[in-house]
Amino acid sequence: MVLQWCPVYWSRQSYWSELSFQGIEVEVTQPKTGAFPGRPAAIPPYFWGGEPRSRLGKFVGRKPGQHAFLIHPGYLEVRDLIGNGTVVDLKRLSFQAQGLVRQIFSGIEDMSDSSSLDDVKSLSCPEPGATLVQLRLSPELESWKVAQHAIGNILPAKGAGLSQASDNVLEILKAAGWPEALKTNNALFGCGIASLLMGAADVPTMFSNYVTDMAFYYEHGYNYIFPSLESLLQKGLADPQALHTPGGRERREAICVGKQYIQGKISLERQHKAHLTNLSARLSRRTAQIISLSESSLLGMAAEAIARGFDPGAVINDLVFSSPGTDVVDIGCDLLNSEVMNSFLNVSEITDTGIVSEDVLRRVYDAYAATGTRMLTQRWHEPVARMCAALYTWHIQNDRHMFFRRAILGWPKARKSPARPQREADFDEVFDEQYRTTGFYRPLDPEYACNGEETCNHVYHFLDCYQEEPLLRELWWILVVEPLEYVRGGQIDERREHDLVEGSRLLMAKLYSRGLVLEMVWLIAHANHHAWQVNYLFEAAMFGSLLDGGALAGKLDRHEEGKIDMPPMSYTCM
Repeated sequence: MVLQWCPVYWSRQSYWSELSFQGIEVEVTQPKTGAFPGRPAAIPPYFWGGEPRSRLGKFVGRKPGQHAFLIHPGYLEVRDLIGNGTVVDLKRLSFQAQGLVRQIFSGIEDMSDSSSLDDVKSLSCPEPGATLVQLRLSPELESWKVAQHAIGNILPAKGAGLSQASDNVLEILKAAGWPEALKTNNALFGCGIASLLMGAADVPTMFSNYVTDMAFYYEHGYNYIFPSLESLLQKGLADPQALHTPGGRERREAICVGKQYIQGKISLERQHKAHLTNLSARLSRRTAQIISLSESSLLGMAAEAIARGFDPGAVINDLVFSSPGTDVVDIGCDLLNSEVMNSFLNVSEITDTGIVSEDVLRRVYDAYAATGTRMLTQRWHEPVARMCAALYTWHIQNDRHMFFRRAILGWPKARKSPARPQREADFDEVFDEQYRTTGFYRPLDPEYACNGEETCNHVYHFLDCYQEEPLLRELWWILVVEPLEYVRGGQIDERREHDLVEGSRLLMAKLYSRGLVLEMVWLIAHANHHAWQVNYLFEAAMFGSLLDGGALAGKLDRHEEGKIDMPPMSYTCM
C-alpha cells in the first residue's frame, strides 16, 4: 500500500501547543488504479505543503488566469461573475450580496399581518427581480399537510445542533481536548469533516482551517453558546504559518469577507423576524448566484482552492450549489421561520404566483440536481466538491436537520424509480435569466452514469477493489441501503434513526483514522448523487420538511441569548 506522509511540522506545534493532533495525523493511502469510474484527472495531493518549491510556484506565483489544474468546460455565467477568482473578486460579489439583502429587508416593518400579495410585492429593490413575495402551499399540498398532521406525522422543529460528539468518536480522532465548539456533531461532522476530507498543507494548517471555518456557525448562534469562539477564530485567522501556505492568506481574508455577510444578515433577521413568516425573496438568476455564493458562508474554501490553481468557474459553481444542497431539506421550515433566501423558494415559478406546488417543487429539484451531477460524479476529488459531497452526511449527522425523519415523512411523495438518463447541466442552462426552470439537461457521460440500482455497478466495482476494507462496505450500507429499508418501512423509530446516525459517524471516523480519505470521499459523493437522482432520498426529505409543526414560526432557527443584540465583532483581515 502506498502511503502519503504528512510533511514535517515540528516548528508549528508551538502555536497550537495546548492541543493534540495525534488522531488526525494519518497516513493517507493512494487509491487503487481503476477503482473509480472514468479517469479522474489531477487529483491533488492530500498534504501539499511538502511539494517541491518549483511546483508550489505554480500556485503562489502564477499570474491571473494561469491554473495548475484542469479548466473545465461550461460554468459560463459564474465564470463571468468571479473573474480571476481573487479575494478582491469575492469581496466584490459579497458586497453586492450584502447590498441586495439590505434592500430586500428594507421596509418590512411597515407591513401589517393582513398585507396582500400585491402589497408585499411592492416592497421591491433597485435590483430588477429582487422583491419580497408572500408564499403559501398549494391547496393540494396544504390538504396533504393537514391530513398528515391529523394522524401525528408532524416534523419536530429544527434541532439546535449542539449535541457533543460521542466519546467513541472523540477517542478515535483524539479530539477530547479540543475546544468545546469544535466537538459538537454539527461542527465536527460539518466543517470539521470537510477539512479532514480536503486535506491541507500540513496537519496544523488543516486544524487551523477547521477553526477559521467555524465562522459558518455564527449563523447557528454558536457565538452565544461558546463565548470563547471569537477568540479561537481570531487565533486561526492570525495563524502565522497557515498564512504562508499556498492559499492560506487568501482563505483567511475571504473568511473575513464572508463573516461580514453572515453578521449583516443575522442582524436583519433578528430585527425583522416577527414579519418574515411565509415570505421569500424573488431574484433573477444572476442575483440568485451572487447571494447563494455568500449564503454558503464558506468563501474561504473557494479562495484557497482558486489560489492553489483550481478552475475558478468550477469552484464557484460548487459553492453556489451548496445553497440548494442545504436548502433542499429546509423548504417547509424556511416557509415558517426567518429565512427568505431559500434557493428553492426563490425560483420565479414560485415567486411569480406565490404558490408552492408539488409539480413546481419537482421541477426546481430536478434543475438543482442536474447542476451538481458533474461535481459529484466527475470532479468529486476537487476541494470544494469534497465539502459539497459531505453535505449529505452532514444532514444525517448534525443533530439539526433530522434527515431520516424528514425522509420517512416525505417518502410517499418521492419518486421510486431512478432518473433515466441521469442528468447534468449548468446553472445558467437549467434556469433562464428570470430564474425560471427551463427543463434543459444533458445525459450524464456514460462513463460516470451508474446503472441506478440500490447498490449500483460502480459501487459494486469499487467495493470489489477494496475487499480487504470492510468498513467501506459498511459505510455504503449505513448511508444508503439501511436508510432506504427504514424509510420504505414507513414506521418512525427514534432508536433506529439514532443508530443509523451514530453508526455513520463512527464509520467515518474509523475510515479517516485508517487513511482511506479519497475512498471515503468518492463513496460519500456517490451516495449524495444517489440521494439526488437514484433513490430520491433528498426529494423525500424535501417533502417531509413541509410537515414542519410550526414551532419556529416568527422566530429564528438558531440559539439566541435572550434578545440581546449581537456584540460587534472586531477582527483583522490579513
